[in-house]
Amino acid sequence: MTLLTRRSVLAGAAAAALAPRAGVAEDKPAKLTIVAHRVHQLCATEGPAGDVTAAWRARTGVALEWVTLDLNAIHDRLLREASLSRSQVGLGFMLNTRAVPEALKLFEPLDPFMASAPIEDFPDLQPRFVDTFRSGATQVGIPCRHAVNALHYNAAILEARGLEAPPPFIDGLLEAARKISHTRADGTRVAAFGFEADNYPTLVMMVRAFGGDFITEDYKIHADQPAMVKALTLLRDLYAEGHLPKTITAMSQNDLIGAMQAGQIAIEAFPFGRTVLFNDPKVSKYPGRFKTTFLFSNQDIQARGEQVSTAEFWAMVIPRNAAYKELAWDLVRELSSKANTIAEAINGNGPVRASAYRDPRLQEAVSYAAQEAEALKWSRVPMPAFAKSAQAKDIVVEEMQAAMLGMTTPEVAARNMARRIKPLLPA
Repeated sequence: MTLLTRRSVLAGAAAAALAPRAGVAEDKPAKLTIVAHRVHQLCATEGPAGDVTAAWRARTGVALEWVTLDLNAIHDRLLREASLSRSQVGLGFMLNTRAVPEALKLFEPLDPFMASAPIEDFPDLQPRFVDTFRSGATQVGIPCRHAVNALHYNAAILEARGLEAPPPFIDGLLEAARKISHTRADGTRVAAFGFEADNYPTLVMMVRAFGGDFITEDYKIHADQPAMVKALTLLRDLYAEGHLPKTITAMSQNDLIGAMQAGQIAIEAFPFGRTVLFNDPKVSKYPGRFKTTFLFSNQDIQARGEQVSTAEFWAMVIPRNAAYKELAWDLVRELSSKANTIAEAINGNGPVRASAYRDPRLQEAVSYAAQEAEALKWSRVPMPAFAKSAQAKDIVVEEMQAAMLGMTTPEVAARNMARRIKPLLPA
């Protein structure tokens, strides 16, 4: 566990001499460019708690330019910008799977900034999130969001089909799906289940619910084990019987959210905060009817009092070649304050401060706060960080889709995953 101790503060102060921009006034630009996902912008600028950047923009007189991209494109842009002689990007958001030593070296050491202008109650940030964004002994990223996954379900649809909630155990999903999937009187097809089929977290969740794993934190590949075969077989059967949308392999995250809001999908695996969008009366046909519950599990895990919980997390990073590092750090401090962490959580963000879940404002405003806090206790990343994680992701998705669509058998797809990914893992 890494905390900001007196020794680390003193060390950061000494290091400040090596970073002359820290604590030195800079020219003020008209705008600061941020590379992020759309969800980062939404949680910071829209929602019940309002725009948490408004006070900072008023105080500094600097506008924020949000460049929002998909997952791979965010990191491609960030790393490309950080490799130039000078970057136009002032601040970026990086996912934990990309926090490998080669990438972290491209971003500004933050210890001098933390020594001269500390983040409020730094030890309150989740330690394991903080540790992931360290390069050696140097902090290079400040955690800003976790995405702990939940099952979201349309209670109106499930109740109409004779169910109170999704089944708690993974081996009950297919039977439940057979009750839920149907065609409405107006011809609309309702699929029981939906997930991001161009990504791997839901597959890993299913594998762990069957008692297995994908890649362990010490980089052992388990993709060719029985649990993976069971998960791929379940996806194949769900798709073949029409319990997944026919176009699921082409559906973006926004497509899935829209289908859920329209009542075309009954259950989805998404971060807890998505319930804000599902229940939004401005865009949802079922406002207030969406509920959350824990991910699928099995009886052995439940008997131990544990949960299957997958989570990924993001940190704010400043490119070493950025022009306005001090200004970017000031924004990092603003977004990381206790008050703004709570406000962003009310807007749908996953709070990285342990204290946020104890705040009565969050408990009152966020219906899933207690569930999310419990799930966070058991959360594990779907895949550990390593240099070729993006390639591994593409392989997982390719083999998963091949098995799901019936282009190959689950057994062959599982073996192919293990064979193709093993050479990409750290020795």
